[in-house]
Amino acid sequence: MIILECKNIYKSYPIKKNFFGKVIRELPVLKGVSLKIEKGKSVGILGDSGSGKTTLAKILLDLEKPDRGDVLYKGVSIYDMKKEKYKVFRLNVQAVFQNPYNSLNPRMKVIDIVAEGLKINFKLDREIIRKRVLESVRRCGLPASVIDLYPHQLSGGQRQRVAIARAIVLKSEVIIADEPTSALDVSVQSQMINLFLELQEIFLISYLFISHNPAVVDALCDSVYEMNEGKLRDVAFSDNKFF
Repeated sequence: MIILECKNIYKSYPIKKNFFGKVIRELPVLKGVSLKIEKGKSVGILGDSGSGKTTLAKILLDLEKPDRGDVLYKGVSIYDMKKEKYKVFRLNVQAVFQNPYNSLNPRMKVIDIVAEGLKINFKLDREIIRKRVLESVRRCGLPASVIDLYPHQLSGGQRQRVAIARAIVLKSEVIIADEPTSALDVSVQSQMINLFLELQEIFLISYLFISHNPAVVDALCDSVYEMNEGKLRDVAFSDNKFF
């Protein structure tokens, strides 16, 4: 079953305007990109900085709009969805970003960071929310005591685990991870890869992994693409090694 899909996505950014503010020059970033993410499967996208990987992720998350093309959640365009169905899409498609320190509110304790989506979207008893938060942080390999700490009191690996806990507490179907291990030490990267695989096995989560590191997507993904000059191409693997 295809959970999330984009079709023929084009996106450009203005880089020059005339005296009247009209765009006279644009930088094309995505050129007819199409991608499918199936239930319980992982898709990887490799590419250099500036290749358009993050722009595609933002469009799939509906943080940016394409110039042309469509994004479908379970076969329905997110741009045609009514409010209730769009809410389901936003709940079920979550993100984990490269730098967890920037993506976590430094003024909030871990319990409030992880619980934020539950509080916004559901009317749940306080104790139920606490129970779900504790379950999520434990699933992500963190001790229960971490919920009373602030992000600055955590290591980089712990902060990334909190970011993942924030996504899985909503029982999300798709997690879009934009360079989720690049800011971490090599030993911690290995731990995070194992965590992603473990959570996928338990919850049948679908992943889109964006990275510049072939070894990361090799370890995690069922299919891999390379982003180059705004287009995707299949990447081949041999004996689980990128070439």
